[in-house]
Amino acid sequence: MAFALQAERLWTADEFVTEDQHSFGDAWRYELVDGRILAHDAPEPEHGAILAGLTAALANRLVGRPNGCRPESGSAAIPKTVRRNTARIPDVMIRCGEHPRVSFEVVSPSEIRDWRGRDLKLQHVQAVEGVQEIVELFQEGFAAHIYRVTPAGWIFEILGGPDAILRLTSVGIEMPLSEIYQFADIAEAAPEA
Repeated sequence: MAFALQAERLWTADEFVTEDQHSFGDAWRYELVDGRILAHDAPEPEHGAILAGLTAALANRLVGRPNGCRPESGSAAIPKTVRRNTARIPDVMIRCGEHPRVSFEVVSPSEIRDWRGRDLKLQHVQAVEGVQEIVELFQEGFAAHIYRVTPAGWIFEILGGPDAILRLTSVGIEMPLSEIYQFADIAEAAPEA
């Protein structure tokens, strides 16, 4: 869950990403939205277990690839805008060279209920230069939403079940959801997302 900090001033993305995050307080993670700093509570253990499986799967597939893509966690994704007053921090992303290419979020049950906040974050990440795919992994089951940019705009795909294969066309890799969720203690039925 995210909550806004009391703001004495509005921040730019450039200021936000160079500031020591500990100066904002003791929250687990911070993001900048429209110049205001948002604090995030620490995630549940299943969230961390999914991230561990995802990061391991990505590392195994990206190591030694000639395109220079690498997995990152906790890095800022800043939309390319004139004001630059938003900096989102995806759970994990794949960066290829200077720009993020794929963004991943593990979606908790409270984030499912906050669909407006989730949609706003999706819009912000879609505006980041270089981002071609956004993947939402659902904490309560083997389920994913994939958003891909095409010449005609963004398209949407739903995956469900442990045997489903997540295909990341922008970096040329595939992963079964069972591998991403391998450390999570969840039921095999996909939730309605």
